[in-house]
Amino acid sequence: MNLLEVDDLAVAFPTEEGTLRAVDGLSLTVAPGEIVGLVGESGCGKSAAALALLDLLPAPGRRTRGRIRLDGIDLTAGGAKAFAAIRGSRVGMIFQDPMTSLNPYLRIGVQLREVAERHLRLRRRDAELRACALLERVGLADAEALLRAHPHELSGGMRQRVMIAMALLADPVLLLADEPTTALDVTIQAEILALIRELRRERGLGVLFISHDLGVVAGLCDRVVVMYAGRAVEVAPVAELFARPQHPYTEALLACVPRLDDDPNAPFVSIEGMPPRLFGAARECTFAPRCGRRVAACASADPELLESGPGRLDRCIQSEGRPEASRGV
Repeated sequence: MNLLEVDDLAVAFPTEEGTLRAVDGLSLTVAPGEIVGLVGESGCGKSAAALALLDLLPAPGRRTRGRIRLDGIDLTAGGAKAFAAIRGSRVGMIFQDPMTSLNPYLRIGVQLREVAERHLRLRRRDAELRACALLERVGLADAEALLRAHPHELSGGMRQRVMIAMALLADPVLLLADEPTTALDVTIQAEILALIRELRRERGLGVLFISHDLGVVAGLCDRVVVMYAGRAVEVAPVAELFARPQHPYTEALLACVPRLDDDPNAPFVSIEGMPPRLFGAARECTFAPRCGRRVAACASADPELLESGPGRLDRCIQSEGRPEASRGV
């Protein structure tokens, strides 16, 4: 049984130009003990999808359709109360920027203690002891002193570890990690990733890991969901995705990653063109205007996300294993 099931999730933001489709029919699953990567360019809908999973979308954004199930329970049917019941307890979230996610006016101890008092109903001293234990568990020494510190007194890596401790304080079954290694040096980044792996092993924690860093995703995740223009365009086990990408957008993303054997004088590779403006219904493949493999049929059809192999899904009509490809479309 899957821990998290997201079915046809859509998120919209009303603007002066019309309704912006930030997420448009996203479906994904996370099993207990599984780390699923969510990747794509900036603006493709990754963070909006993660916030929608906890009903934390900033106004005027809203979830317009879709089902979100946690341990088989339909949260969308339960409304705001159902999301409030699991937020911070059953589901923890590491936000993208710990400096803006932590309250700059409050000491670290106050912010951690609040989580334990609210979700675990612990008394103040017990909440502080648990907070200290979690800070030490994520590799921070002198936890008692840290509880008295303000966020600006900590380094970026220390703030990120505090965010991880806060996300884990109430023993969640699912962790949403939105760019948890952004702006960290490679040494601290490696330590954070090792910690996530260890917590997965110890607790059977399911993780949805959002990142731009495909190298990190390759070394950490079990499966990968590639997003473009608010949609999943490819889903595959991590090794197969990197060895044999099916969708042209996935190929283009991988081509942008520098390799150690590249010519140091060669220019960086980029994806030509710009992502589409997400207003109105899609009438063609959203990647077609930027795709080097496009054919005439790409401009007249909006491909569905279909199976293209064992454990693999994608939206390209030319991918191996799809009915369109077998007909030579």
